[in-house]
Amino acid sequence: MTDPNAPLREVRRWMRVSTPVNKAASSGLRGRLPQIAGPLMIGALGVGALGAGIAWRALSSTRGTGRTQRFVDLATAALESDFPAHAHEAGAGEARAPRRVVHVEVGEGFGRPSLVSIDVVVASSDALSEREAATRALDAITRATWNNPEMAPVSVRARVLVAHDEADDLEAPGAQTDTVVDMSALGFADEIARPDELYDRYGAPECDPAWRP
Repeated sequence: MTDPNAPLREVRRWMRVSTPVNKAASSGLRGRLPQIAGPLMIGALGVGALGAGIAWRALSSTRGTGRTQRFVDLATAALESDFPAHAHEAGAGEARAPRRVVHVEVGEGFGRPSLVSIDVVVASSDALSEREAATRALDAITRATWNNPEMAPVSVRARVLVAHDEADDLEAPGAQTDTVVDMSALGFADEIARPDELYDRYGAPECDPAWRP
């Protein structure tokens, strides 16, 4: 005669043998945490952890990597090439105050082009406080940023700002400034120039000549 409880016993036996979590059942093992033992589950957890690590690295800030400073140097060199600045000669005991300060932020996108933001702060006595000169300087900075040697394509947001006359330190946080020119002065639709717009103006980026929008 067939035992009506046989299917239930078979299910319980299969669970004891095949479950991927080893539950504490024998003496001496009570109170221990479950252990992951199933190969498929271990593999899935490993892939998930690897993917999370890759995403975290992709979204992490570029601060401290040196990339921001390299863009500062790039923008400064572009300015100094055509618009050299000369700090005023300081008297005895006086510090040499910079006439220009370049602030850069590099935001690396996850699945979209990175954004390089550049603010050039100048004194009111600087030639770049005039709109015409500032526009030409902005064009030089934007071209150099677009043709940078390590990232392509990028979006660019750049401005030339003039500090108020009472601003003694151009690097001071919260220094009061007025915008001389932004990206709209170069004919872009708004304050951010996208890769397709930059391509139309400057051609393919030098570090990736084959790139097309």
